[in-house]
Amino acid sequence: MIRRGILALALLLLPGIARAGNEEVAVLRLPQGEIAWRFLPHDAPEHVAYVKSLIARGFYDGTTLHRVIPQFVVQGGDPNSRNDDRSDDGDGEADRRLKAEFSEHLHYRPGTVGMARDADPDSGSCQFFIALENLPRLDGRYTIFAEVIEGLEVARRAAAVPRDLNDNPLQRVPVTLRLEKRKVREGVASREAGNWTSGEVLTGPDKPRPWDPGNRLWAAPVLAKAGMRAEGEAAATRLEVAVGADGRVIDVRFPDPATPDALRLQAIPGTWIFQPPLYDGKPQKTRFEIRADGTEPAPSTGGGAPIDLAAAAHDGAGAGEPGAIAAPRPAVRVTLPAGARPPARATRLRLTVMADGSVGDAAVQQSCGDAALDAAAAEEARRLAFAPATRRRPGRSEPDPVAVYLDVESRFVAP
Repeated sequence: MIRRGILALALLLLPGIARAGNEEVAVLRLPQGEIAWRFLPHDAPEHVAYVKSLIARGFYDGTTLHRVIPQFVVQGGDPNSRNDDRSDDGDGEADRRLKAEFSEHLHYRPGTVGMARDADPDSGSCQFFIALENLPRLDGRYTIFAEVIEGLEVARRAAAVPRDLNDNPLQRVPVTLRLEKRKVREGVASREAGNWTSGEVLTGPDKPRPWDPGNRLWAAPVLAKAGMRAEGEAAATRLEVAVGADGRVIDVRFPDPATPDALRLQAIPGTWIFQPPLYDGKPQKTRFEIRADGTEPAPSTGGGAPIDLAAAAHDGAGAGEPGAIAAPRPAVRVTLPAGARPPARATRLRLTVMADGSVGDAAVQQSCGDAALDAAAAEEARRLAFAPATRRRPGRSEPDPVAVYLDVESRFVAP
């Protein structure tokens, strides 16, 4: 009995051991219901303390879930989501940033709560997200500070609402957050080790690929069967659909956030079956836009889908005008040393590209702030090869290759 008592006391003193009992939890209330999460203070003490302080002062009340993706995450907590401007949702912060508290022992399981951030690992502030499935690719990259103990099905219902091409719900999903004492279960699912299969369908390495009609390797989408079609004025409503490799529709989004009757229209493509989309002759998960009556497939027009520069130049604003698109410049990719953070700005280089397309010189024009990374960027730039620039001379039938100066920037990437 003494040994058992000593063992029990030792277990209670060990960090990270979660046992059943009353704890202070966060209760997130949405129109779809209530979600409660327990905190993991032994794993992310700074995150837990700061989020609790934000909840206590009512920081989250009136914000919304501004990003919802089925079989991936629901995300909220951005103060910018209180306004009517969708374009800045996801950019907001609270009054401080938090140093990352990555854990080798925690994993993204259904219900794991993480802190959103930008490219800087130490840029998390107030935006939280709840994993809806196993997401092993996020492990060790986003701080885990809590885990859902009640209401995961509520989060999944919230992820299924009609949304725009940036995954922002068409109808606001307002949030309130409170701290309450509740009984919690024993054990932490996010701490369970094992080879867990990813549950992602619309995100990650196997996400649907945008259909590009300008690429000859693509076959155009063909609707083979339509159980339902929109009629009347609604028939012209544009939808963006994601189609699986088997031809079945796996997702629907709305290019126009003001689309009326979106919930009804969202259900229609679920009755459609396409001929399996093909890329280079192989079935491929595909995203594209189409009318709600199943006609006029077209490339996606937002949500990060690539833009056809030739088409944009023909249809859009002229160079220098609002809305004009500047063609991308070559970027020199530099792999950062292990553990190094990306610098705040890029290294700017001026290249001398010879008439044969080789780089004769790479001169640093603006430092990134780290001389060693500047040197690495210049070294990578000297390895580049270009299609030669050409100039047509009077009296010649074929253009001549010429040497040119070219301004480029570096892109620093993690190893």
